[in-house]
Amino acid sequence: MKGKNDTQLFSVSDKTVCIVGCGALGTNAAVHLAGAGVKKVYLCDFDTVNLSNLNRQFLFRESDVGSFKCELLKKRLTEYSSDTDFVSVNLCVNSEDDLIFAKESDIILCCVDNVAAREIIAEFSCSEGIPSAYGCIDGFYGNAYLYIPGKTPCPYCAGAISDKSVESSVSSSAGIIGSMQANLVLRYLLDDFDPAGKIFLFDGDLWDTLSIKKSSTCKNCNKPEVKI
Repeated sequence: MKGKNDTQLFSVSDKTVCIVGCGALGTNAAVHLAGAGVKKVYLCDFDTVNLSNLNRQFLFRESDVGSFKCELLKKRLTEYSSDTDFVSVNLCVNSEDDLIFAKESDIILCCVDNVAAREIIAEFSCSEGIPSAYGCIDGFYGNAYLYIPGKTPCPYCAGAISDKSVESSVSSSAGIIGSMQANLVLRYLLDDFDPAGKIFLFDGDLWDTLSIKKSSTCKNCNKPEVKI
């Protein structure tokens, strides 16, 4: 999206992304990707809005409780950036087959907190050779990781699949990590691969970055390289 007086510094208007999870992370990441002018965004989620979600899923309102998140997010984002094609996909990711629709995507964002779904996304990303960006929040803590199949250590090696330890997280953590996910995605779409293979750790008020090494026994990290 670009205002009348803005100078276009870059363009991602020919890119397609898939966001799996339309909650705290997905909501934040989607806004920034829409604002950057991504051509098409798949919004995948099966869940409905709950009152307890509203503190960190800022595009939803009390009147939305009980409505499907992916459909509401499509509606709100279309009002924000009509140039982007938003596609809502109302389903629960239980197998790699459920992600077939994401094959046309340039990159996938993993914005779910369910470990089983995170594993399925990682396996799909690896088997299809589609890069993926992971985000995780846990109270005041969070991390983000950009995975390029065949080029970087996989999400398992990076510890990006692990479960959260607290029941709920604060809105600020969701905003920070969701924004970082969007930033990693945009850099990848603009052929800047420097952040790939590094996990970005946020701990309350501090950032740290760790370079990840491949495990010699990891089945995903021993797949053939993909061209980028």
